[in-house]
Amino acid sequence: MTNRGGMPSSTAMILLVMAVQFACAAFFIGFFVMDLTGLRSTPSSYTLFELVQIAAGAGLVLSIVINVFLLRRVVRRSQAMEQGLMLARGAFHELLEAEFRRWDLTPAEREVALFAIKGYSNGEIAGLTGKSEGTVKSQSNAVFRKSGLGGRVALMSHFLDEMVSDASLSNAPDETPSRTEAASAS
Repeated sequence: MTNRGGMPSSTAMILLVMAVQFACAAFFIGFFVMDLTGLRSTPSSYTLFELVQIAAGAGLVLSIVINVFLLRRVVRRSQAMEQGLMLARGAFHELLEAEFRRWDLTPAEREVALFAIKGYSNGEIAGLTGKSEGTVKSQSNAVFRKSGLGGRVALMSHFLDEMVSDASLSNAPDETPSRTEAASAS
């Protein structure tokens, strides 16, 4: 099991570390149990015993080094994912702002639209913004009218479609027909 760079995969390295740690622990516990119970009637040679202890200790040190390497890799991967998420959030925010500008929404309508996209009901939006539910409903209707969208689901779907379309266009050739092509085919 190797990754793209020819290095052993994280899973393989973890399994290797676990095997080394298990073998070392078995050695130390085995000798402890044999000394405690007196199962070892003839003492093993001191040199052999020392060599096995040195090998087990080296194995434990090696597993610590591998654990540090794996931990650093996980931290780097986590940081990269966090940066990617921040970029995605920024790109989504830019997409929202561009559409809101294109639709010529007022600041109050933008606020209501953002809460609607997040899935809040009119009552919840009213509670969060300190407006009456009637005002929120009126501003929601203005958002739907200006955007040409039929309601909350259409509003959320619009932005989801935009995100998925952008992602699929940048990652792979577009093999799916556009909405216009699909509509004309049916």
